[in-house]
Amino acid sequence: MSCRQEILDSKSYHYDLNISIIVINTPFAIFAVLSNLLIVITIGKSQELRVPANILLGSLAVTDLLVGLITQPLFITWRLMLHYPSTICNSEVVHSLYECFLHLCAGGSFLSLAYLSTDRFLAVSKPLHYRANVTTTQAARNMVILWLAWIGIVVLRYSGIDEETNQTITSVIAGTLVIYLVAAQIALIVSVKRNSIHDLLSEGNATVIASKREARIALTIVYIFLALLVFLLPAVVVQIVLGFTSSNKSKTELNLAISALLINSSVNPLIYFWRGRDLRKAARLLFLGPTTKAGDSRLSSNSPDKNSGDNSGRSVEETV
Repeated sequence: MSCRQEILDSKSYHYDLNISIIVINTPFAIFAVLSNLLIVITIGKSQELRVPANILLGSLAVTDLLVGLITQPLFITWRLMLHYPSTICNSEVVHSLYECFLHLCAGGSFLSLAYLSTDRFLAVSKPLHYRANVTTTQAARNMVILWLAWIGIVVLRYSGIDEETNQTITSVIAGTLVIYLVAAQIALIVSVKRNSIHDLLSEGNATVIASKREARIALTIVYIFLALLVFLLPAVVVQIVLGFTSSNKSKTELNLAISALLINSSVNPLIYFWRGRDLRKAARLLFLGPTTKAGDSRLSSNSPDKNSGDNSGRSVEETV
């Protein structure tokens, strides 16, 4: 009873805020799970998509999947438990779990994006070296090592280190990653622009096509980073405000800003499908099956016999 009264007196819960968080996060959590699961399955099932860049995109999709599957449901459950006197004290356990997975997934997203940016910079700036030395197995192994290292840091955070030290470590890691990501995106854009000028003077069609494909994936990473900045900015601004004030209004805005950050996991799949032509085709083929166009069928049936094989071949190729 003393715990409940203490929480009630401190006004640490707000019904309007809790309802807003539940209403906002529930549909986005469901969408994040379904859309990112679709990407993971498509990359896993499609042999032609198993290249280093897509494996790394799949790792980022797994991180976003964990956000929709674990972090957002824990966030929703925590705010829901604040509604009832019988669960309001136990809500701290759920809050600790939610905070742990928030750090795990947010850091995992930054690390995955940092590795992706490095991978794309090598692919665009040194294409021959990249194709000769970077393999799918190597990319997957390096990503696993990064994830294990980050899990160790998160575990260390909850191993008894004081809060001030934790805040310092988190700030240093976050600041370093943000600075690196900004520099990496600038380097990516410069490399893509330089290669586009070179492609205009090149006569090798195969080389130009491969270069454009690498550049398109690189620009996809830039869009993902810009989306992350947009959804991260409210949390950064509110955190700065909280440094100067501890008002309940600022804490309310911080919870809404965290919701915006979590929603980023639902936006990334839209960017993948918008920018990834091969990913869209593979997903359509995997889940809807091959389709034929009526116009192609009529054209094939009305063509002379000597060209029927060529027309049929083109129809199948277009379908795939």
